Amino acid sequence: MTGTSTEFLGRKPLPRAVRYRPLVFLFGPSGVGKTRVAQHLLPDSRVLGQQALLDTVTQRVRKRRWSGLVLTAPALIMEGPQFLGQRVGYAKALRELLVKRSTAGRRTFVLEPSDRSGLKELVDAVPPEQRATLVLRFPVGRGRRRYAVRVCRELGIDTRHARAAAEMEPWTYESVDGLLRRLGAEDIGTGS
Repeated sequence: MTGTSTEFLGRKPLPRAVRYRPLVFLFGPSGVGKTRVAQHLLPDSRVLGQQALLDTVTQRVRKRRWSGLVLTAPALIMEGPQFLGQRVGYAKALRELLVKRSTAGRRTFVLEPSDRSGLKELVDAVPPEQRATLVLRFPVGRGRRRYAVRVCRELGIDTRHARAAAEMEPWTYESVDGLLRRLGAEDIGTGS
C-alpha cells in the first residue's frame, strides 16, 4: 500500500492488512511521517529507537534470551534498524524477534532507517500472510497545496502563503512547516 502520511492518519480507511496483520513495515524518505503514522496506528506502543534497539539486541546476546517487555509488549515500534547488511548477528537477532512476535500475534511496526539500508532480510523472515508493507511518500501537485493551506489555517496565517510553500523544492513536511512559521512571524512583525 502507498500514500501520504496524512492519508493514514485517520483521513482514509485503513487497508485490512495494515489493521490486522501482526507485522507492518513502513518505508519512505526521511521526514515523510513514518514514526507519526506508526504511533497513530499503534497507540500506547513501546517505541525502540535505533540505540534502544541495538541495546536490546546486545542484551539478548549477553543473557541468551529476549527481555520480557520486548517479547510481550502488545504493540512495538522499531525505529530504523541500521546497517543490517554489515551486522549479520544483529540482523539475525531481529529476524528472530520478529518471528516470535508475529507468531504470537503481537503487533510490530518496523520503520525504514534513515540510511535506507535494506530491510529485505527482515521482511522475508515472516510469511507474507503475517506482514503488510506501507510505503509513504510526500504529496504531489494539489496535495502539497492542500497540506500547506491546512498548516496556514492551523497557524492562523493568511492562506496566500500556501502557494509559495507548495512550490518549494525540495518539498518536505518540515520545510513547509518552517517556511510557513517564518512567513507567519513576518506577517505579525509587519502587522499584515
